[in-house]
Amino acid sequence: MIGARIRKPLKPRVPERGPAGESPVSADTGSWLTISVDRAALEHNMRVFRRLVVQPTRLLAVVKADAYGHGLLLAAEAFLAGGADLLGVHSLAEAMALRAGGLTVPVLVLGPVSGREAAVAATADIEITLPGLDLLHEICADLGSRPLRAHLKVDTGVNRQGLRLQEWPAARTALLACPQLQLVGLSSHFADIEDTTEHEFAEEQMARFEEFAALMAVDGFAGLQRHMTCSAAALLWNRTHGDIARVGIAAYGVWPSRETLVSVRQRGRQEVSLRPALSWRVRVSQVRDVPAGETVGYGRAWKAMTDSRIAVLPVGYSDGWPRALSGRAHVLIRGCRAPLVGRICMNLCMADVTHVPDAAGGDEAVLLGAQGAETITPEMLAAHLGTIPYEVLTLPGATWRRVDP
Repeated sequence: MIGARIRKPLKPRVPERGPAGESPVSADTGSWLTISVDRAALEHNMRVFRRLVVQPTRLLAVVKADAYGHGLLLAAEAFLAGGADLLGVHSLAEAMALRAGGLTVPVLVLGPVSGREAAVAATADIEITLPGLDLLHEICADLGSRPLRAHLKVDTGVNRQGLRLQEWPAARTALLACPQLQLVGLSSHFADIEDTTEHEFAEEQMARFEEFAALMAVDGFAGLQRHMTCSAAALLWNRTHGDIARVGIAAYGVWPSRETLVSVRQRGRQEVSLRPALSWRVRVSQVRDVPAGETVGYGRAWKAMTDSRIAVLPVGYSDGWPRALSGRAHVLIRGCRAPLVGRICMNLCMADVTHVPDAAGGDEAVLLGAQGAETITPEMLAAHLGTIPYEVLTLPGATWRRVDP
């Protein structure tokens, strides 16, 4: 295994305090929108999985999509410190960013790569996934003589990426004709393990995976590193861990689903405790008095029934704060839950702080995370949006600035 080299941790920045009575304001050039990540929480979550996944099974931390919105290098380093053995990304660009950041641990690209990208991956000592016959042929044509380690993905029921059983003879022929492409792994993915407490289809997928592996072994492709876990599978069944256990969203402190949490508790794993790591914060730009009977925002969608005080937040749907949260979600201001009122605009939204008499411009408003005794979780926002926490975590765009917590 290639040894890990981890960059020196960033020196923490100490938040400046505003005028007396105001919340701390980020010292990071006064950005209105800030994202912070609790590195210790990420390390804790990975240590939870390191205890569940018994060595010699290797633990793979998935850091695709900018580490589910947490920051690629920060999360990668935290997971390695917590016991991860290798990292998984979606694209070659993400893998190269890890290399540029000074990480020399094994990295596996889980998504597709082109033939030209495969040649770059070989040079950078990055492993790739073979998701189908067409790309297998393209990679073999463009790879050149440099060896490249690859994992063959097989389709056991997702119908997204992977070879079907009947395609194996053609894949075998291509692999035998391309000796520089070194097959080291065999992978698959569960289709329906998070959204249910009944796991018959997952059992069927595992049987299909074993059938594929047995067929390959007969043809001389034995001893491959097998892996098909996701967070839910790693939490539920030790027998899914294989040679490599892939862990995604749960490593960030978010349960894959309510059903997964129920299933884990039913199996008696009360010791599994995950810690969310992500916070989104925005500074209140102003607080306005709105007399009873007046309306707020576009379409006059909200009417003040009494004399009210409205906090204006410079964040909107262009920043990844969805318009669909209008009139549904809350933010936290001075430790209180403040409901969003009116329609979320492109760059602004409003919250009712009538019940927070000391609220003032410059206060910190928490959109995701904790403040005082209150917390807003990805699951809460996902419920308002009719989606899943995965999507929520990746909402913020380039207008946000990352700061140390």
